[in-house]
Amino acid sequence: MADDGHLLTLLDASRYLNLPDAVRVQLPHGWDWRHMTSGISGLENALIWQPEITPAHSTQRPQHYAILVDELSREAVESELMLLPGGDSTKRQPQICAQDCAQTLTFQVSQLVGFGRGLTPDGDDYLLGYLAALWRWQNAPHIAGHVQLMQQIVASQLTRTNDISAHYLRRALHGHFSEPLCNLLILLTTPASNEQIRSAAQNVMQCGASSGTDCLAGLLHGIRTLQTTL
Repeated sequence: MADDGHLLTLLDASRYLNLPDAVRVQLPHGWDWRHMTSGISGLENALIWQPEITPAHSTQRPQHYAILVDELSREAVESELMLLPGGDSTKRQPQICAQDCAQTLTFQVSQLVGFGRGLTPDGDDYLLGYLAALWRWQNAPHIAGHVQLMQQIVASQLTRTNDISAHYLRRALHGHFSEPLCNLLILLTTPASNEQIRSAAQNVMQCGASSGTDCLAGLLHGIRTLQTTL
């Protein structure tokens, strides 16, 4: 935690790519975070990573949806959410729609914020992925109003989840996402190969026990929104 209360995540640089507000540290063999964090030093000259997500042109449409769905379908992970339309009907199904009014969207977001298991609950990770998908098109005429409304509603409900999850959602509202997610967002408007898309999707899903998978599911929901709105 910084002096001003800002949260910083400590990461093993040999295992993880960059996250928003994270410190990636080269660790010696046998390092145990629980007992050795007081020994970290020499961060004054560390490189600072920032996401570089260029806005998409309003005429561009996100690509590679089918490949991403296939990759998500292959992943065996426990989530409290229905991750794809037509999935496990015993799970909670996110039902965000660009045409929904503020009241309906507020209810749908309330069904996700803080919902599920994990250090960052399933619903929060799903929302983060949804916000990420829309970020590059936030100024497109037909989607801008929905994006602004979603940002306002999510921001108003952050007290309903834990501090760590709220931190990452708050950063997402300002376009700060993990490096794997940023890399995938850039590929959505390029003629990337299937192998590149699958690799990028795997990098996203490797985050946490289920966080990355929930996030990718939310991103796919965002792509569906864009495809029906742009």
